Amino acid sequence: MADEHSAARQSGPSPSHPGPPDRVWDLVSAYGPEPVGLCQVVGRLVPGIDGIGLSAGSRASGPLLRFASDDASFLIEDLQQTLSEGPCQDAAATRRPVMAADLGTGSWRQRWPRFTKAALKAGIRAVAALPLHAGGVRHDGALDLYRRYPGALDGTQRTAASIFAAAAAELLTLDELGLKLTEAFTNGRGRCTPAVAGSSAAAGPPAVPLVCWFDATTLSEVRAQVRAYCASHGLTGDDLYLFVLAVHEAMTNVARHGGGRGQLVLWWHADHLWCEIADHGPGIPSTYLPARQPDTSRLDQRGLWLIRRICTSCKVTTDATGTRLLLGYRLDHRTVTSTMPDL
Repeated sequence: MADEHSAARQSGPSPSHPGPPDRVWDLVSAYGPEPVGLCQVVGRLVPGIDGIGLSAGSRASGPLLRFASDDASFLIEDLQQTLSEGPCQDAAATRRPVMAADLGTGSWRQRWPRFTKAALKAGIRAVAALPLHAGGVRHDGALDLYRRYPGALDGTQRTAASIFAAAAAELLTLDELGLKLTEAFTNGRGRCTPAVAGSSAAAGPPAVPLVCWFDATTLSEVRAQVRAYCASHGLTGDDLYLFVLAVHEAMTNVARHGGGRGQLVLWWHADHLWCEIADHGPGIPSTYLPARQPDTSRLDQRGLWLIRRICTSCKVTTDATGTRLLLGYRLDHRTVTSTMPDL
């Protein structure tokens, strides 16, 4: 029946709730920085799944195959790209999960006639496709989970799949930064970065970015690492104090309003220090986004305004799946005042 498609999508995990932020960041930190590392352990993360395919790309290129766990997974990903039909195509287009509990039913055969025929012939009976949408960022593509017997995902499986898809989206976002993150992830997993903590201006800047996952209990620890990294790149005096203040303010907002836990990536490029801070909270209300000076009697409205005043640039990406701040600070920038901006 035609209504089955609508009901199946509505009953799937909502893209507005990608999963508990702590679990998403646990997966990112444990299996990153490449999405392949995460995909290779899907069997342990999402029980009852026979295979996985991950396709992602730009709007210009369309979804491209990033991972296939076996021949059957490769087949269903290749079929969808070749035929331009299937659950991955629909999930990417609608930004909503598509749960095909039994490809053998007439409704799915009518929706994807060529795909379902080939998938059933290969022994695939059920497919769950989840859009890659988390932390305010959307990727053109989807995560496909398949199995060889019919049946809908239960609540535990849906939650696990949702968390897995959010973590995959985060790793794809990191991949787009074009940074060499392997060593940074190794240091970040240990909650300390010897290359940063032991560096000095005389020794030269660290060769790797700084990657940290933080919550309210680790704000001071991460702030110290940020300060060391910035100082090693020549930031001194009031400039060092103010930029670290801006980063700390952004992290504090995550801890208080952005789901409680977030990710920080700090790197140097083209005479700028860049810092991306991401969370999986409810997003920033539109009334807080204008750059005008806030109502100073409202403490909850000062953070973003202060960050924008301090930084050379500040890009905000936010929606119901979370928020991502990209802060830039030009190394030859000098503050207008020698004190903290008046509130």
